[in-house]
Amino acid sequence: MMYSDCRDLERFYSGFRKSTAKSLCEFEKSFVTFSFYITGYVYEVSILSILINILHLFILTRKSMRTSSINILMAAVALFDIFASLVHIQLFLEQYSYLIFKCFPTDTYGLVLTRTLLIVVKDFSRRCSTWLIVFIALIRTLIIRNPLSPKHILLGKPKASLIVIAGICAANLPISIFKFFEIQFVFVTISKHHCAPEGSYYFIASSELFLRDNGFLAKYFNFFNSFMSDMIPCILLPIVTCLLVMDLLKTRKKCRARISAKNNNSRGKTGLVFCVAIMFFIVEFPFGLSVGSAWLFMSSPGVQNILNFFGYMFTVLISVNACTHLIVCLIVSSQYRSTAISVLSCGYISQRAKVERRTQAFSSTQTT
Repeated sequence: MMYSDCRDLERFYSGFRKSTAKSLCEFEKSFVTFSFYITGYVYEVSILSILINILHLFILTRKSMRTSSINILMAAVALFDIFASLVHIQLFLEQYSYLIFKCFPTDTYGLVLTRTLLIVVKDFSRRCSTWLIVFIALIRTLIIRNPLSPKHILLGKPKASLIVIAGICAANLPISIFKFFEIQFVFVTISKHHCAPEGSYYFIASSELFLRDNGFLAKYFNFFNSFMSDMIPCILLPIVTCLLVMDLLKTRKKCRARISAKNNNSRGKTGLVFCVAIMFFIVEFPFGLSVGSAWLFMSSPGVQNILNFFGYMFTVLISVNACTHLIVCLIVSSQYRSTAISVLSCGYISQRAKVERRTQAFSSTQTT
């Protein structure tokens, strides 16, 4: 277990009173043990997240679903959630490589580089996914607030979603490129694998550039990254969601006497956005707060360790949350439900329903 030595409180909890430091150290021991238990399921959750999101992505990209910008943005979220889980898949394959290979050195340059690139991809994907959810809520709010405005109606069209996706990717790319330079490869001549004693081996460490001046750049870059990735979206999202709910209530009062299939579909999309936004806020905000502030406690390694393990634990919960998007869509959206049934039945059920409707229409025509 990776926790602090409570016999050296001044080192691990510098700046805290002795009684507070002792309490924090005891909490750290219990929490790290609990966090190890939760993070022990990260591989299983990541694999499940990828499988569910592949199905979710396939459903959202069917022709009947591609008519709405909300659905296309949700498909982009699913795609980025898949990318964010890939690093865990590589670590899983490395850990259980002994089942296939007699010897599989995991510290070669190629594997270390791949792992680093996947870490950067995860960082980029999570940030894009976060901002996409914010824009999903914002677009839905603007459409409901301005139902007769041609400009705002265009936000519901597929073209608008493509512009939003391209803009978010372009805005987030520089931060992730900068993150790549946070990591350096350290060359070692001693291998951890007894079956491969000779060769060039590497491990990942924080770059010297980021550790200069007592980690000045590391502290503020990670805080800025977390601020942009989690904190700002988690501040904006409740505001946009509250506006969405208020506008929905106003719209319901006006249209109570004119309920139609179109209104039902509109409420389904709004309910979908609301549920996704709430679940996103619950898991993303604590993650961003813990990861962003961890580097500010470099002088107190014990506190930094607690915050890091909070981040590890919420990483698993974020993957769990990514698995729930398909379930929420099935419960809330009738359009998604019918498309999912068609996909899972290979089109048989929807085709049979069409034949039955045609038969009923023909029978009613013959009767008249």
